Amino acid sequence: MFSERKVLLVVNPISGDKDKEEILLKVAAKAEEDDYVLSIFSTTGVNDLGEIRNLVKNLCPDRILVAGGDGTISMAAEAVTGTDIVFGIIPAGSANGLSADFGLSSDLDEAIEVAFGDQSIHVDAVRINDEISLHLSDIGLNALLVKNYENGDIRGKLGYALEMFKTLNEHENFRVRITTESATLETEALVVIIANAKKYGTGISINPFGDMSDGLFEIVIAKRIDFIETAKFLTGNASFDHDVMEVLSVENAKIECLDREVYFQVDGEYKGEVRELNASILKGFVRIAVP
Repeated sequence: MFSERKVLLVVNPISGDKDKEEILLKVAAKAEEDDYVLSIFSTTGVNDLGEIRNLVKNLCPDRILVAGGDGTISMAAEAVTGTDIVFGIIPAGSANGLSADFGLSSDLDEAIEVAFGDQSIHVDAVRINDEISLHLSDIGLNALLVKNYENGDIRGKLGYALEMFKTLNEHENFRVRITTESATLETEALVVIIANAKKYGTGISINPFGDMSDGLFEIVIAKRIDFIETAKFLTGNASFDHDVMEVLSVENAKIECLDREVYFQVDGEYKGEVRELNASILKGFVRIAVP
């Protein structure tokens, strides 16, 4: 008996500055061309994770496409935990770091072709307290930037650039203790990044040693602003000054902020201020369509 193929498109209508109507029309055309029955869910910010889980359970889609930023992608990936549903990314956020890591094109037609394509890989995720991170999460400077950006009026990379000046003036370093399976490190920090991936949405490789399928994540500690050492690190130079930058490759970590609560963000979504984070790797968490 013929069994119809199904695809679920999850759209964040307020992410980034791309025209979502164009995305909907082109995905619908591609779904029809490839003989998929298309269902669409638009996020509202209210119980989106639960709603997507219910749709996955009731529709049993063969493929899920996400048009949104990294936070929407991570949420939808969490909704398909324990399945082997192919996950397609259509970059439509303000900062599309995951798409940069996977080499996805910013061209909409090319991104849709990949999202419906046959090539896919399993990638890890990181559980941080009660949150799931596919990409890059952090405490400190960048999390404050995300907070300021969310409160700003301008979207896209221009919005991030404008908020950076304000953020640099507001931010203060903090003391942190990081405990892993093999070591304990206590230091002053500008930012502590829990990095499953390599690149921020700007294309900057903040974790040049990262591999999203290696069963590890990196903790990247920037202890102060030093443009020369940071430039060496970002270009993958392993001889950077460890008094400025430190990298730990781990499966588990406990991060304690010793002097105060610190700003925290997960995959581009501001989560508030925290004193302690517990992070652990989730191997082969989701299957993602890639070029």
